[in-house]
Amino acid sequence: MSDQIATSPINDADIWQHALSVARLGVIDRNFATGETSHSASWKRMLGYDEHELPDHEDLWLSLMHPDDIERVRDISRRNVVGETEYLEAEFRLRHKSGEWRWFLGRGCVVERDPDTGIAIRLIALQTDITGQKNSETELRHANERLRLALDASGIGTWHYEPDTGRMFWDERMREIYGIGPEFEVSLDTCPAFVHPEDRDAVEAQVARLIETRETLHARYRIVRADEEIRFIDAHTRYLSEGQHSARVVGIVRDVTSEVRAAEALATEKETLRVTLHSIRDAVVATDGEGIITYANESAIQLFGCENSDMIGQPIGAWLAGRCKTRRDEDAKTLLAMAGDDGSERVIRHTAAPIAAGTGTVSGSVHTFQDVTQEHARKRELAYAARHDSLTGVLNRRAFEETLADFVSDAEAPSFALFYIDIDYFKAINDMAGHAAGDAALKGATEAMKQCLPSSAIVGRLGGDEFAAIVPTSDRDSAIAVAERMLEAIRSTPLPAGMRHRDFGASIGVEFVDAPGESATNLLARADDACYAAKAGGRNRVAVRDGRSDTAGGLAAIRMASDLGDAMEDGRLKLYAQELRRLDDPWNTCGTVEVLTRLVDTNGNNVPPSEFIPAAERFGMASMLDRWVIRQALERHGSQMGPDGALSLGFNLSAQTLSDPSLWTFVKETIAENGVAPNHVTFEITETATVTNFEAAQQFVRHVRALGCRVSLDDFGAGLSSFGYLRRFSVDSVKIDGEFVENIARSRFDRAIVSSITGIARDLGFYVVAERIEEEAALDVLRELGVRKVQGYLLHKPEPLEDLIARICGHAGAETAERRAG
Repeated sequence: MSDQIATSPINDADIWQHALSVARLGVIDRNFATGETSHSASWKRMLGYDEHELPDHEDLWLSLMHPDDIERVRDISRRNVVGETEYLEAEFRLRHKSGEWRWFLGRGCVVERDPDTGIAIRLIALQTDITGQKNSETELRHANERLRLALDASGIGTWHYEPDTGRMFWDERMREIYGIGPEFEVSLDTCPAFVHPEDRDAVEAQVARLIETRETLHARYRIVRADEEIRFIDAHTRYLSEGQHSARVVGIVRDVTSEVRAAEALATEKETLRVTLHSIRDAVVATDGEGIITYANESAIQLFGCENSDMIGQPIGAWLAGRCKTRRDEDAKTLLAMAGDDGSERVIRHTAAPIAAGTGTVSGSVHTFQDVTQEHARKRELAYAARHDSLTGVLNRRAFEETLADFVSDAEAPSFALFYIDIDYFKAINDMAGHAAGDAALKGATEAMKQCLPSSAIVGRLGGDEFAAIVPTSDRDSAIAVAERMLEAIRSTPLPAGMRHRDFGASIGVEFVDAPGESATNLLARADDACYAAKAGGRNRVAVRDGRSDTAGGLAAIRMASDLGDAMEDGRLKLYAQELRRLDDPWNTCGTVEVLTRLVDTNGNNVPPSEFIPAAERFGMASMLDRWVIRQALERHGSQMGPDGALSLGFNLSAQTLSDPSLWTFVKETIAENGVAPNHVTFEITETATVTNFEAAQQFVRHVRALGCRVSLDDFGAGLSSFGYLRRFSVDSVKIDGEFVENIARSRFDRAIVSSITGIARDLGFYVVAERIEEEAALDVLRELGVRKVQGYLLHKPEPLEDLIARICGHAGAETAERRAG
C-alpha cells in the first residue's frame, strides 16, 4: 500500500482545488476570445453547490448576484476590461443555495491582452466569502451607534489624555459643556483653567491623588464657562495602563447644574410649602397611615365651618360622612355634596394622594377639597352646548347621528320615520335681509317643526339650513301627515318685517325604518336622497323614498366619503396647488400658492374635486378634510414659511370647518408647532360658508387676523350680498368670482363689476385677486382696472404641491445667491 502511494503521480489540479478550498477562495476564469468561462469547484462550494450542480456559462455569477449590485459590479469590471483600471475590486452579494444572500469580496484583473489592439483576452478573478466580516462590521457599527446614543441621551462628555504624547482629546459634548467651539485647542491645562477659583485647590489635590494612587477619581466642582456662566460639573476620571500599551487618563463629565440647584431649592421647599398651604384657597387636610387627621389648613377650616381642634385627631372617613354626601362625576372623581350657608347645595371635589415613605410604605395621605359648584354648573352647560345647536337649541349633527345610531342598533327600539328637512330659499333671506333675519327665520322654522312633532320625536340641525328628525311610529300615513303639517307650519313662519319673499318653506325626505341593524349613515343618505327628490319635484313638498329602489347616488356618495377617510391614511389624497401671480410680473413666481386636493380611488383613477368635496360636506367630513390639508401642508413645508421664507400658502375653509368651535385653537397650535410666520398663511372663505354660521366665521376671522394671518373673501360677487360682507368682515383681499373675469376682455358689464370692486378695495385698504385667467387679453384689462394678483390656467395649472414648492424655493435660492454675488 505504501509503495502504491509513493509511486502515484501527483495531480496538480487536485492540489490547486484543495488549496483554493483551504484558502476559502473561488476562481472565475473568463476567456473573451473563446467565450468560455469557468468557475472553480471551490467557488461553487462556497455557494453551497456541488461542482456539477451549476453548469458553467458566461453570466453564471451575475445571475446569482443581488439586483442592487449588478450594475455597479458590471461597471467596475468594464473599466478594468477596457484598461481604465489596472485591477478590479468589489464587494457584492450572491445568493447561496439556501436562499440567503452572502457577501463576497472579488479581486482580479485582465491577465492577457492582444499585443496589437490591447483588447482583453482573458480575465481571472478571485472571490472569497466575507459575510462574517460584514456582519462583524455591522455589529460594531451598531454598538458604536448605541454607545453614542447613550452618551447623547445622558448628556455626558468624554475626554482622554495621553501622557506619552501630551495629546488631549475632547468630544463635542465636552466642548459644549465648557462652552468652547471645535476651533479651541485643548491641552492638559484646559480643564484647570476653567475650574472656579474657589474650587481649584481642591480639584488639583484630587488630581494629584489620582496620579499617585491610580484610583478612580469622582469630583463635583464648579466651572466658569467661556461665556462666564457658572455651571456645576460631576466628573469621573480613571488612569489606565494595560501591559505594553501606553498609559491613558480617561474621563467623563456631566453638567449637574440643574441637580445642584434643585437640591438647593429643596432646602427651602418645605417652608415654602407650609406657607403656601396656609395661603391657598383649596382646603388641604393631611392624615397619618391610619386615616387620622393630623393637619388642616385655614381654607379647610373655613370650608367645613369648624375649629382646627375639632378636626385634628378625627378619622377622615367618619368626619366627611357626617357632613357630606358622596357621588361621582363623569371623570370618576369624587364629588361631595354639602349644604351651603344659604341652604343651596354646594359641590366639592375631593381628591386624595398617598404619602409614600422611602421604604415604599404609605405613611399617610393628603386630601384636597375644592368648591366646584360654579364649575359643575358650567360643565353641565358646556355638555349641553356640545350636543346642541347654539342657534336653534336642537341636537347638533354629531349628537343627532349618535342618537340615530343608537336607535338602529337597539333591537328593541320601535319602528320610526326619519325626516330629512331642507329649508327652501334660506340663502335668499340672508342675502336680502341679513344674517339676523336668517337666524330668526331658522329659529321660527325650528319651533314650527317641534310643534308639529310628537313629544317622543328627536330633532337635529345637520348644518346650515338642513335638519333631520326621528319620529317613532309604525304608521306610515300618520308620519306623512306629520311631515305635511310641518311643511304648512314652516310656510307660516313669521318672517322679518319688510320681507316680501314668501317662498320660504321646506323640502322633506322621508325614510321608514322597520328593522334594526341598518347603518345610520346609510339611512341619512337615503332620507337625503328623498329630500333631493322633493326639491327636484318643485320644492315645498314631501317625498318618500321608495324602498324597492336603490339610492345609487346616495350610496355612491357614502362610499366616496368613506374612501376619503381611508385616502388620508394610505396616501391617496394628494396635495396640489395653483400659484397666484403678481399682475405686474405674471409670468414669474411670487411664492403665493393656493393649496388644493386631488383624490385617487383604490383603482388608481382620479376623482374630480366636484365629486368628493360635496360628499365630504354631505357626510360631515369637510372639517376633517380641511384640517388634514392644513396640517399636512404646514408640517411638510412649514420650514419654508418662516419670517424669511419665500413661500405663502392659502387654504380654503368650508362651512363645516368655520362652524367648528375648536378651529381657531387648531390653527394657532399648528402654526406655532411648525414655526410658520402667520403672515405667510391665508384663509379663503366664501359667502356660502359664512351664511352657515356667521358668528363663528366672524370670530375666526378676528382671531386669525390678530395673530397675523391673512383672510380673503373667495368667489366675491357671486352672491347678492357680497358688498355687505365687506362691512362685516375685516379682510386682506377679495378674490373676484371667475364668472366676472373669464370674459372680461369682451364684456363691458364684467369690466364695470370688476372696476367697482377694485375701487372699493382701494378705498378700504385691501387688494383684489382675479381668478380664472385663461386668455392673455384679460391681463391688460385687469391691470388697467387696478387688480393686483391673478390666477388661472393661462399662468399656472395645478400641480403637486411638493413639485411646486421645490421650484419656488429653488427660484428664491437662486435669486438670493445672485443678489449676494452682485
